[in-house]
Amino acid sequence: MSIVIPRVPWPKRFPDVVIHGNLQQRNKHPNLAIAKAGNAGAALALVRDLMNETALRQLDNLLQGRKPFVVPVTAIEAAGFNAIPDAMAQDIGERLELTPLSGAIVQSNQVAHTRADGWHRLVTPATFTGAVVAGADYLLVDDHVGFGGTLANLRGHIEVNGGRVIGMTALTETGGGREIAIRHETHLMLQSKYGNELAKFWRSTFGHDIDCLTNLEAGYLYRVESLDAIRTRMAQAAERARSRGVSAIDI
Repeated sequence: MSIVIPRVPWPKRFPDVVIHGNLQQRNKHPNLAIAKAGNAGAALALVRDLMNETALRQLDNLLQGRKPFVVPVTAIEAAGFNAIPDAMAQDIGERLELTPLSGAIVQSNQVAHTRADGWHRLVTPATFTGAVVAGADYLLVDDHVGFGGTLANLRGHIEVNGGRVIGMTALTETGGGREIAIRHETHLMLQSKYGNELAKFWRSTFGHDIDCLTNLEAGYLYRVESLDAIRTRMAQAAERARSRGVSAIDI
C-alpha cells in the first residue's frame, strides 16, 4: 500500500490525552465484547460505569469555554463496529454541552490493531475520510490509547482539511499512552541515534516527518539497534499483515 498519512507536527504543549478509566476494569466489564461488536446500549452502559467526574473536569478545564465538535474514532474491528467511542462522544456531549459528530468522519480501512505488536501498528496506519468544518475546533475520542497512532492520524485528517484539534480523550490507556505528542527530549534522542537517515526514511515511507510521531512510537523506534533493523522489522510486519488480509505500507 503506497499512501501518504496526513499527519502534522505537534504544537508545543499539546495536552495529554484525558483518561477516564482503568484498563483492568474495562477488560473485566461484562459489556466489553458486545460493545466492541456494535451493541450501542452495552457501550453506553460500559461508558457510564467507567467515565469519571475528575476526567470530565479535566476536559472542561482544557476546553476553557470553547465548544469543539466531539469526534469519535469510528472503526470496524474484527468483531464488528466498535460502539464504545461513539457512546463516549454522546455522553461527553451531554455532560459538557458539546456537539458530537458521530459518523461524520470515519476510519476508511481495517487495521486489526487489537492485541497487535508495535510493528504491526506502525505498518498498518488507520486512514480517515469525511468532511471537516474549516476553522472549527475538535475534541477527539477513542476507547483506548496505546501507541496513539490512530488518534494522531485522525488529528492529521482534520488539521490538513482546515480544522483544529484542541484535545483528545480516551476511556483507558496502555502505560504512557496519554503522553501522545512526541516530547522534545525523545525527538533529540532519535536524532542523536539515527541522524537524518530515520527522518528521510520516514518521509519517503509515510509522507510525514518524525516530529509527527507519537511519543510511544518514537520511543519504540529508539530502542531498536539500527535503522536497517527498523526497516527489516517493518517489512516483516507488513508481510505478515498482508498474509492475514490486512493492507500494509510498502517498505
